[in-house]
Amino acid sequence: MPGTFIAPDKLGHLVVYGILNWLIFRALAKRQTFTTKNAILATLFVTGFGIAMEFVQWAFFPNRFFEVWDMLANFTGAILSYFAFTFYFTKK
Repeated sequence: MPGTFIAPDKLGHLVVYGILNWLIFRALAKRQTFTTKNAILATLFVTGFGIAMEFVQWAFFPNRFFEVWDMLANFTGAILSYFAFTFYFTKK
């Protein structure tokens, strides 16, 4: 259902982009380069990737749509992964 943020596909976007951001954070932490600046850059990269994927599916695949709600779900997943990652690794 277009325009509904709590739709299952929006939750899928949130989870997938959250995992993608988490994996980038984990790689940064392994290299000991996880800083706030790098976390922001990673989050911007993941969000930009989500926007690019929305454009690609709209431009090249018939019957696919460019949805702002999908991009918002991608961004929300990326932001939530930042908070989860920092919470998880500051508790250790």
